[in-house]
Amino acid sequence: MKRSFFQKHSLILVVYGLVMILMLIGTFNSERFLTLRNLTNVFRQAAYLGTAALGEMLVILTAGIDLSIGSLVKLCVLVSAILMDGNPDNVWIAVLLTLGIGLLVGLIHAFLINELNLSPFVVTFASLFILQGISLTITTKPIGRASRDFLMLYSQKFLGVPIIVYYFIFITLLIMFLLRKTVFGKHIYAIGGNLSVAELSGIQIKKVRYGVYSLCSVLAASTGLLWLMRMGVGDPVIGKELELNAIIAVVIGGTSLFGGRGTVTGVIGGILLLTFTDNLLVVLGASQFISGLVKGIIFVAAVALYKQEDRSRGAHSGP
Repeated sequence: MKRSFFQKHSLILVVYGLVMILMLIGTFNSERFLTLRNLTNVFRQAAYLGTAALGEMLVILTAGIDLSIGSLVKLCVLVSAILMDGNPDNVWIAVLLTLGIGLLVGLIHAFLINELNLSPFVVTFASLFILQGISLTITTKPIGRASRDFLMLYSQKFLGVPIIVYYFIFITLLIMFLLRKTVFGKHIYAIGGNLSVAELSGIQIKKVRYGVYSLCSVLAASTGLLWLMRMGVGDPVIGKELELNAIIAVVIGGTSLFGGRGTVTGVIGGILLLTFTDNLLVVLGASQFISGLVKGIIFVAAVALYKQEDRSRGAHSGP
């Protein structure tokens, strides 16, 4: 029997329903919550987490994982700040080299997974510590600085909406198009759905892996640039726990950790749920430790619900 839209996407709709509930709670408990300033801050925060999470989603759809994105963001913030050093003439060089670092890291991950047959968990877990070690070898305190023009992009708006939010919308639409309309996107789902069948179908699995791990790391590098835009200096504290928050957002949004199933729309819901949760707790003056507790509960509940759904009516895939 063909299922209705609400039956097919019931749990994702629950995620968006929780976002609305959080907004109502915030509205009734704080006069500051629905102010333009606070909502602008929320959507900026969503852009930081979301850019990294969409890259993580691509990797997870192939039944892989990238645990290194937080450390890569840290390294990219430091490198871009050092290269820029407050000089507007260095902006493009800093941006291109930073994105190049992200691309190189992604290619190395894919090479180790493809050619040495190492598991994505082992490769990226090791990379987490390697990249973190490189970063802390460079500095343990803020270093370098963004140029004035680059720094101003953080507060710049168009039609009242921050430029950073437009950037995130662009990235979202790009990933959505990639998964829905391209052969590459279909191959991503096929590899995650059943690796053996995908291989027998003639899909070039190694090339797809090179693609998704490269995109994931480039998006992490661009997240580092967004953080430099906000902080103005290269701070080694940046990137802490980002990989965990990205994975939680992806899973809450309905992407299976075993690959082959997930939607961009769902991941956006997960990103908004985490971002509004953090913001509401700050507005209400709750302890920062509560945030981790809430995220943990949400993550376990989401995994349990999606697993139960799979058991009851079978997993389904599609962008």
